[in-house]
Amino acid sequence: MKRRLWVILLLYGSLGLAQGIRGLGMGGVLLPGPSQAGANPAYAAFPGSWEKEGFQIPVGLLRFLPLFPETSPLAYLTDPQAFRTRFDLLSFYDQAAHPNSFLLNPARSPDEVVFRVSADGLSITDGSGKPLLPSFQVGSDPGKPRALVPDPLLPIALELGPGTYLRFGAFAGAQGVRVSPSSALAQALASGSIEPCKGKSPSPCALEASGSYSTGISLALGFAAPLPEVPGLGKVYVGARAEGFYGLGYTEGSAEARPTFDQNGNVQGAEYRYRYFLSYAPFMEGTLGQGAGGQGYGLRADLGVAVDGGEWALGLGVRNLLGFAQWEGLEVAYDGTAETRTRTTKRSDLSAPEFLLNGAYRLPLEVGSLLLAADARFGSTAPAFHLGLEYGLGPWALRAGVGLEGGLRFGLGAGLNLEAVALDLALTTHEAPLVGGTVYGVALGVNF
Repeated sequence: MKRRLWVILLLYGSLGLAQGIRGLGMGGVLLPGPSQAGANPAYAAFPGSWEKEGFQIPVGLLRFLPLFPETSPLAYLTDPQAFRTRFDLLSFYDQAAHPNSFLLNPARSPDEVVFRVSADGLSITDGSGKPLLPSFQVGSDPGKPRALVPDPLLPIALELGPGTYLRFGAFAGAQGVRVSPSSALAQALASGSIEPCKGKSPSPCALEASGSYSTGISLALGFAAPLPEVPGLGKVYVGARAEGFYGLGYTEGSAEARPTFDQNGNVQGAEYRYRYFLSYAPFMEGTLGQGAGGQGYGLRADLGVAVDGGEWALGLGVRNLLGFAQWEGLEVAYDGTAETRTRTTKRSDLSAPEFLLNGAYRLPLEVGSLLLAADARFGSTAPAFHLGLEYGLGPWALRAGVGLEGGLRFGLGAGLNLEAVALDLALTTHEAPLVGGTVYGVALGVNF
């Protein structure tokens, strides 16, 4: 059974937290320090001696130039024919989710999604017979909005007093991406039998892909300060933050494929359905004219604690401990025969905490030094774990690491720290969403 499956996920922005070039070279690990203040408010007052990050050159944005029509929407303006024949939505998403890495081989959408039934059982492949990933998720559940919006792209911070700050700016980013089978399809794949898919119309066996995206303006009021030093432990830092946002746009969507059967129970073909919700600020209705104008807003509370023990550091941050978000807009659904359009309001859960636990340890050696670092993210987001190390010798540094984040990933890196300039280079990998396989990327950072 063969037919094209178009999964429209109009997403932009990284799904992860702020990973510096050093961290990317260490498998994507998040090092303790001020750059992680968005995940742990206590890091806003933490010393920067652990991360020493420079400016990350967003080399991934080069792939949005018309020179790369497979990932560039701008190719539509310069060469419409190349755009129609070469642009790939999954490749665009894969690069957009990793803006600081130039992807050498971004994921490519399958030409077909095939439910293949044989004597060996049931499988899901592309048109060439390559198995697809029936289950994949990065980020949080894309099925509902969140008060936890992305950090501002170019934040402006103002100090209001000792340890107190105000931060605001525009944000844009994805909440999560998920590919998942229904329970009946998971049972069919596990048993190798098509029987769980029969008996009902539509079939209970479905492969679904979904994702979400939001953009707007956020304003945060935070406080971070050190506590009196604890003998034998080190310096303890605490932080809290309240952040609200006004939404400019929000969309979430999903598409699914189900097998169909004839009267004799034989596989006949496939049917496809989709659903998406669209919301944008009311003043944009005159320009967009989709009937999806409505208010979007939210508020949340974050807490964090961190310890600097001299040769080691450890932090625990909790984002969205309490929160609320609401978007008014339009929901569009296609059930295989007709499309419906309904005005509705989407609301978040009142509590959907996301935790970050990360730490690092310096180990002096006879020649050089070794830095070990690890992190774990869990809660309302898909679990992720990273482990990395860095060997330093004079101005040179060599890095390596491994992580689990929507699949297995690796990192290799090198750094050169001179008096006037410091350079960091990383080779990164991650598992391609839906289609599987390893995607390679190159990242570059500089510090003057």
